[in-house]
Amino acid sequence: MMVKALESRLVEWCREAGVEIDCGTAGMLWRYFCELSRRNKKMNLVSRQPDSVILRKHFVDSVTCVPLLPGRTGLKLIDIGSGAGFPGMVIKIVRNDITVDLLESVRKRCGFLEEIISILGLSGVSAVHGRAEEIAHLDEFRGGYDIVTCRAVSSLVTDLEYGLPFLRVGGLMIVQKGRGAGKELGDADGVMRILGGRLKEVKKLVLPGGREKRTIPVIMKESLTPPVYPRRSGIPARRPLRAENVPRGT
Repeated sequence: MMVKALESRLVEWCREAGVEIDCGTAGMLWRYFCELSRRNKKMNLVSRQPDSVILRKHFVDSVTCVPLLPGRTGLKLIDIGSGAGFPGMVIKIVRNDITVDLLESVRKRCGFLEEIISILGLSGVSAVHGRAEEIAHLDEFRGGYDIVTCRAVSSLVTDLEYGLPFLRVGGLMIVQKGRGAGKELGDADGVMRILGGRLKEVKKLVLPGGREKRTIPVIMKESLTPPVYPRRSGIPARRPLRAENVPRGT
């Protein structure tokens, strides 16, 4: 597919996802995509697929989170396990009025994110190197965000343990999942309450330009997360929380 046609298709797919982007925003997303494609040959940032597939499954998929964000300016967002910047970097480009921290545990990916921030001349966005289990216990991060995003990091139960501690009460956690998220939602209900959250809504959609189904649970933070969470590095993934196994009063 020719470059100009692919750029136009990107704008069209974003519109289908419920987000209108102007020429400047489309240009920044396209430059980001070009840098990703170039670096991906050596760094293996995303799986190697045709350009149109990468645009849809990473860039447009990230854009589907934007309509779920509150409309007010000045929001503070942290993207957990950001990888090559999805969805956090894309959200920042589309919603330049918010502040974004991109949390990534792999140093070379953090380096890539820092380069993209510099190339695009973005402000109000930072790459943070570290694990959620450790960073969430630091005063400067814990309970300091309006929005947490999380894309294909782990099971929903584990994602909640990673993410809810970062939210202030009243904040939202947006978790991107595939079509088979129904069982995960059932398993996560009790754990969600233990961690201070409540399911606000579940957005279901078909990714523009294809047939892939997506499920996006949106969780509201209603009370403070107990200070013991998240547990030590590696434990949330190895031993996911189960509501019946958590002692009362924890």
